[in-house]
Amino acid sequence: MRRAAVKAIRTSLLSTVRGFRANRRGSFASVYNRYYPGQSRHVSSSSILRSPPPRPVVPEYVLREPIRSSMYVRRASIAVVSALVGYGAWYSYSGDNSTQVSRAYSTQTTGPNGATQTRTVLVIGPDELRTGTWVGEGPISKRTSDDGRKMVEMLTPEQATQKLRKTEESFFVNRGQGVVRYDMVQLPSNDPIEDDHHEAIVEYSSPGTEKAAPSDWMFWGVFDGHSGWTTSNKLRQTLIQYVARELNDTYLSAGTLTPSPEAVDAAIKTGFTRLDDEIVHQSVQKVLKSNSKAVAAQTLAPALSGSCALLSFYDCKSKLLRVACTGDSRAVLGRKSQSGKWTATALSNDQTGSNPDEAARLRKEHPGEDYVVRNGRVLGSLEPTRAFGDAVYKWSRETAERLQEQYFGRRPSPLVRTPPYVTAEPVVTTTKIEPEQGDFVVLATDGLWEMLSNEEVVGLVGKWIETERASAGSGLNKQLNAVWTRAFGSPSQTLPVEANTGTEGDDGQKAPFRTRQWGTSPESDRFVVEDKNVATHLIRNALGGKNQEQVSALLTLPSPHSRRYRDDLTVQVIFFGYGEKTGKVVVNEEATASANAPLKAKPYLTEEEKRLKEDRNRTKYWKKWGPYVAERQWATVREDYSEDGDAWSHFPHDHARSRAYRWGEDGIAGVCDTHGLQNIAFAFWNEKDPFLKERLFGLSNPQGNHGESIKEAHFHLDNTPTHTYMKYLYKYPQQAFPYEDLLKENARRTKEDKEYQILDTGVFDEDRYWDIFIETAKEDDDPDELLFRVTAWNRGPDPAPLHIIPHVWFRNTWSWGRESPDKKPSIKAYAENMAKSTHHELGDRYFLLSPSPGVGPSGQDVQPELIFTDNDTNLKALYGVKNEQPYVKDAFHRYIVAGNKAAVNPAQTGTKCAATFAFNEAGGVAPGECAVVRFRLSKRDDQYLDEEEFDDIIDRRREEADEFYYRISPLPMADDLRNIQRQAFAGMMWCKQHYLFIWDEWANGDPSQPPPPPGRKGIRNSAWKHLHCDDILSMPDSWEYPFFAAWDTSFHCITLAMIDPDFAKKQLDLFTREWYCHPNGQLPAYEWNFGDVNPPVHAWATFRVFKIERKLYGRQDLDFLERVFQKLLMNFTWWVNRKDIDGKNVFEGGFLGLDNIGLFNRSEPLPTGGTLEQADSTGWMAFYCLNMLNIALELAKHRRIYEDIATKFFEHFILISDAMTFRMGQTEEKSLWNDEDGFYYDAISWGGPWIQQLPVRSLVGLIPLYATLTLEPELINRLPTFKKRVEWFIKNRCDVAERTMHSIAKRGKGNRILLSLVSKDRLVKILERMLDEDEFLSPHGIRSLSKYHKDHPYSMEVNGQTFRVGYVPGDSDSGLFGGNSNWRGPIWLCVNFLLVESLQRFYLFFGQNLQVECPVGSGDYMHLGHVSEEIQHRLQHLMARGDDGRRSINGGNDKLDFDPNWKDYLWFYEFFDGDSGRGLGATHQCGWTGLIARMIHDTGINCRLPQTPRTPSVGMAHYFDDIFHRHDGGMTPKSPTSPRLRRTSTSRSIAARSDFGNESLNGDEDENESDFPTRRGSVSHGALMRTDPNRRREKEEADAHMHAYISQQLERVKLEQSTQDLSTADEFEAQP
Repeated sequence: MRRAAVKAIRTSLLSTVRGFRANRRGSFASVYNRYYPGQSRHVSSSSILRSPPPRPVVPEYVLREPIRSSMYVRRASIAVVSALVGYGAWYSYSGDNSTQVSRAYSTQTTGPNGATQTRTVLVIGPDELRTGTWVGEGPISKRTSDDGRKMVEMLTPEQATQKLRKTEESFFVNRGQGVVRYDMVQLPSNDPIEDDHHEAIVEYSSPGTEKAAPSDWMFWGVFDGHSGWTTSNKLRQTLIQYVARELNDTYLSAGTLTPSPEAVDAAIKTGFTRLDDEIVHQSVQKVLKSNSKAVAAQTLAPALSGSCALLSFYDCKSKLLRVACTGDSRAVLGRKSQSGKWTATALSNDQTGSNPDEAARLRKEHPGEDYVVRNGRVLGSLEPTRAFGDAVYKWSRETAERLQEQYFGRRPSPLVRTPPYVTAEPVVTTTKIEPEQGDFVVLATDGLWEMLSNEEVVGLVGKWIETERASAGSGLNKQLNAVWTRAFGSPSQTLPVEANTGTEGDDGQKAPFRTRQWGTSPESDRFVVEDKNVATHLIRNALGGKNQEQVSALLTLPSPHSRRYRDDLTVQVIFFGYGEKTGKVVVNEEATASANAPLKAKPYLTEEEKRLKEDRNRTKYWKKWGPYVAERQWATVREDYSEDGDAWSHFPHDHARSRAYRWGEDGIAGVCDTHGLQNIAFAFWNEKDPFLKERLFGLSNPQGNHGESIKEAHFHLDNTPTHTYMKYLYKYPQQAFPYEDLLKENARRTKEDKEYQILDTGVFDEDRYWDIFIETAKEDDDPDELLFRVTAWNRGPDPAPLHIIPHVWFRNTWSWGRESPDKKPSIKAYAENMAKSTHHELGDRYFLLSPSPGVGPSGQDVQPELIFTDNDTNLKALYGVKNEQPYVKDAFHRYIVAGNKAAVNPAQTGTKCAATFAFNEAGGVAPGECAVVRFRLSKRDDQYLDEEEFDDIIDRRREEADEFYYRISPLPMADDLRNIQRQAFAGMMWCKQHYLFIWDEWANGDPSQPPPPPGRKGIRNSAWKHLHCDDILSMPDSWEYPFFAAWDTSFHCITLAMIDPDFAKKQLDLFTREWYCHPNGQLPAYEWNFGDVNPPVHAWATFRVFKIERKLYGRQDLDFLERVFQKLLMNFTWWVNRKDIDGKNVFEGGFLGLDNIGLFNRSEPLPTGGTLEQADSTGWMAFYCLNMLNIALELAKHRRIYEDIATKFFEHFILISDAMTFRMGQTEEKSLWNDEDGFYYDAISWGGPWIQQLPVRSLVGLIPLYATLTLEPELINRLPTFKKRVEWFIKNRCDVAERTMHSIAKRGKGNRILLSLVSKDRLVKILERMLDEDEFLSPHGIRSLSKYHKDHPYSMEVNGQTFRVGYVPGDSDSGLFGGNSNWRGPIWLCVNFLLVESLQRFYLFFGQNLQVECPVGSGDYMHLGHVSEEIQHRLQHLMARGDDGRRSINGGNDKLDFDPNWKDYLWFYEFFDGDSGRGLGATHQCGWTGLIARMIHDTGINCRLPQTPRTPSVGMAHYFDDIFHRHDGGMTPKSPTSPRLRRTSTSRSIAARSDFGNESLNGDEDENESDFPTRRGSVSHGALMRTDPNRRREKEEADAHMHAYISQQLERVKLEQSTQDLSTADEFEAQP
């Protein structure tokens, strides 16, 4: 390709080998002279173009005797090549070991002209390794010479040690059952590493001994993958579970007897073979059944790759260690002999073709197939004879050929005649362990045994033990040191091991060969003891020991070059003995990587964080432009000027293209300034639609069978808080958009039917649609420079036409008589492909477009055509009267679609401009090809758009977004969860919209317009005359709810605070300001009725945002907390005065956001008479009270005056809590608690004792759980006034205090005090219902109504009318509150989130002492911290892809689940089916459904796949470690690759021209352009890192700090701790 070729030339010029001079045997001069013949000089990139370079410092090189290096490769296709390359590879190093090593690692040398940077480099040739010295600055790692030599900077010994220890882990096993410690480390050679490992402890009680203390089964496993990592990953997740299940069945079937050794061995073998059958054979059935390539790709991956497995099983009761070996990993026992030395005993045999027994077995099983073992390999190809996966050696030819024809894969070898040739059945050995004698076992993949013999490994461990015992290191616990002291004698000078009397390799064991190939001395004095982790110690000595240069060289080698010299390495060492018996497994910090990482890192800000800081400090206004254009402005209350208040009918969708909006604008992927004055959005036309697609279509509330509903397919893919990078996907049909079909079919359907969606219409069949990706970026240092790129991919089978029409226009501010005519803005043609806009506030801006590359045979570029009109209403078309302006809003529809050339302004001026790109030559864009449009809106009068620089800026912004979001959630998690989280964040950003509403102007009309109808003021919101809104607000949904909702916003802010706490704080602050909050203290609800009552969650959100910012960003905004708290005091008073009129502390409240949850409409008077006393309203108020108490306590730490206010809320809560249960304190009165049912209910009260409960088991009865708070004893002691008042209340109101506090006398975990509406007994009773899968607990979270009511609906007849509540898991079956939401069964994330937090608070108090059955009837008991995790995992399962490839939210839709162009994109639904998890309601409810991002942040690290049985955390050690370890090169994930998009043939930059390549999934091509130099002086983030050493160092330190944090969290998962245990208290409660 042309562009790639140009870049390759540039790269070669800048990649010259610099700073080398030949020695007697070196070849560096020849490399140098190949580029610059006749010059033997120091060359830099600048000197190539300027002056002759100076002579370099000349190092001398002395080559040692060359040594062979090779690698056993498992695939036949590369085995021969590998042998040729490998055996020709040599390792040599400069100088001699005694005198040159220290000099080789100096990083600076001083010359005559001052200090010159000098670095040691490793030169990797196709057949040799060399070290040399690099003189000068600049990056090294990209250098490659013509003859294939690659240069990388050599690690220093310190860096090598850091890399060696990066993954080390060590644990003290203080369970007193025969194991005292185990160490583990991994070192990758492949990228990603193909090795894996797993450890687990399973408690087991024999039948009849249940009352006795259980015994431990301990498992350790190492898995050596080949041809990929997927099989070893599968083994890590499941092998121990399979084996433990078989062992459990075997032991249970034996009853009180001990099963026979043969039975135990058989159980282990069965576990292995059943898992392999699932991997190899059951996967095929699943794939054939699904008939999906996507399913095949995911399901068959573990079958097509392979893995050896080495699993040890230690029965602590019998002291028997069984080792099951499938493949060539090895276990070796170290035991002290009578001579005082160690003996090495192999506990497994390498099962390869070189093993005579294995070869004989295969020949016997396959008679007549002489080639079954050839050259020590199965069929001459695969080295291990036993392995998991490797399905090509196990499938029948028919199966393999069918899969190859239908899906993919390799055609079976002609040698395959009688499969299977490979088995996963292990060879099991049994050994009696002697813990009291200090036995140890080493398990390692074959990479270690290629370097060290069994005896060397055992001797090295023995030497390490002697050294540790002599030093009495702080990391050794007393019991372990005592075991070693009793067992071992005095330290020896050589390796303390008995010599091997046999011949290496005569038993089929692979003999070490690498040391001979490297020329390493066989003497034991080459070894060293430097590490506290014995597994690390073994790998260090395997790589070279004392020879630091060799160790550094082998660790410097990058993948894939390292594969010639070493394999992936995984080593585990288990020490047996009797130590402490605390029942815990404790991290040995001295030998664990997280403890070795820096405790603190210097502040490092990503580029996005730097921009946020600049915006916060008001040095640059990065948020001035953003995605603030609504997706729907029509049919909103603001635009409703009707007399009857029917907003849906007054301004329908059909009016939107012709009628000017008064209060805002809408569009597709729209961008505007913070006041919505100038707007940019996109329109499209497929030459089939009757009008342009310039806004999203949906049904109004009366039109939809379940209320208003969008009928489009669009996705919010990415967006940063400063909106410097945004990405939007719109799927546009190539057929006529089915407007009429959607209207008619939904009108035909009833409330009992599902909605008819656009996917149901068939318009996307045969993939006849466009994937239109819209990207927006800002320049590096100027927030006013906006770049737009549209990439439209034809997914269909035929060429198709497409018109892409970007719009730039001004919101109409001139037609209402409130603005001087001379301030009317304008847009006019300015130059070729360029227009100029002028606005009295925004100034001049330039709309510059680039021609687009053509799509037809002519090869001609597609030139944009600029057209102009005014953003004024087409009065003639709508009302039959003369237009005030000749050129009106819908002109572009008439010009492009109808061909009416007179529709647009020939003078090329107006207030609305568009550029039309017509991609319709020769039928349009070819299948699989794309159309590309680029333009910018700029303050600069620059008439040329450099496409290459343009694309580079967009790519850099995307990379910076990757880094920013990765650092928000750095913990390892499944890629699918990270994708879900990223799109949740993106949706939150895209739902930021400009909201303009001034009540006075809206109610009274505008001077130049007809006056509003007389009765209009009284329809709605007449009491909210003070409202004056002109802000950027977070909307609940970008289309369905394009207006704020106060309680939705509170939930939004939890997620927003993670990425932009300043914006989150502003949202919460705004609603308490005088232009929003009512003078009486009420917060506005939403524009349909600002006076509606929503749950009081504002205080909770305020405190949580304050705490999140403090925890994640280290900033404590007390001014924000105090300012909002002061305003909330008014709101709290309003609640008390309006919703507890009788002063009983039992509250009413109305519908409280839970539309149809009750028997009656809770916003209207009861048909029964009386008042409805609401359990949820009272629970909400108690919750409100405790959050105000929390804030007051936090503020009291800084201003003691708040102690009095804290006391007030403390006492108020106690009274609410008492009234919730005991009302007036009389003996036989009824309350909201039903002791028989163990649940809270609403009740109708007619005054006095006359009260009737309404026994509906709904969320109403769970909400009282929200009201819980723990008081930290240190905080109480710090606030003496508050403490004194609490003690007085307890003493003088002891009757109330004893009923409601848990308790001053009975402190909980951490000596905490608990304030809660529910007692422990009531908590347990409520949880029995909440965690029952036949009631509230769904596979996807907590239902809003108990499933009990499916068969037992509750009804009441009043005045001849029957009111009924039944379980309805899906859409609402009634029209209550518009019928577009349902609280009678579905799952809602917002209320689930509060339940999760409540359980975590209860856990803070009760700790491990309170365990409940979850789910009820499962027999699985867990503490409440784990219950909260379980609920969060189930909620994540709504969106996470299951092992069947489906997402629950998609409702079984194959296109959404399996189509590669759909399956990774998600809709964030408003609520979810209580049974299936199918998404319901609004599709872009990124407000509270966006809370999934927070849940993934908190618990994604240990979230299992949907449909996977829950695994105890102790059995999930390293459950997601692989994702972390597989990013070994750094803490930031690999950025999505740069798109290779078409550029114009007329571009003036030669380098900007390129051919076109195939697209990938999202239109991004898999071309990595990071090697290429940046252009036009612009410096990318990556380049800045390379050139700025301080910035690079800051990032390295920050990465090390993050690594430590990640490691600590991984340890928590391994040790069966909630991932939130340490953080919960700090985020929830005020701390001392």
